[in-house]
Amino acid sequence: MNPRSPGKRAPCTVPDAKARLLDAEAFLEAARGAKNHDVIATNAIHSAIAAADAICCVALRERSADGNHAAAVSLLARVDPKLATALKRALDRQKTQAAYESRDVAASDPTACVRQATTLINAARDRLVAT
Repeated sequence: MNPRSPGKRAPCTVPDAKARLLDAEAFLEAARGAKNHDVIATNAIHSAIAAADAICCVALRERSADGNHAAAVSLLARVDPKLATALKRALDRQKTQAAYESRDVAASDPTACVRQATTLINAARDRLVAT
């Protein structure tokens, strides 16, 4: 795999980007309405991933379709390295722990995940407005 083709990818369009942005917003709304730290973090992480898909759809006309989320980070880095860092931080923060382990995430982690998801959603909105 070379740096220009990070993992499996799927073609997508601006309407696909709009749909993924709606998904991102719904996940973030679910995160903000939840009380459980794991649920907040998991929904915020899903929001960040969907927003990253929207950004890539607008900029590259493709999104990551790889089960390894590192591929989504690599693809997003082609568009904006700072946004890729936000996605990586959300994923690194607690994707495995929040979604798959019995141990709860730390109280600060959901807040950070929501912040990173919000950053990515705002970037996706900005890019869609510009299209």
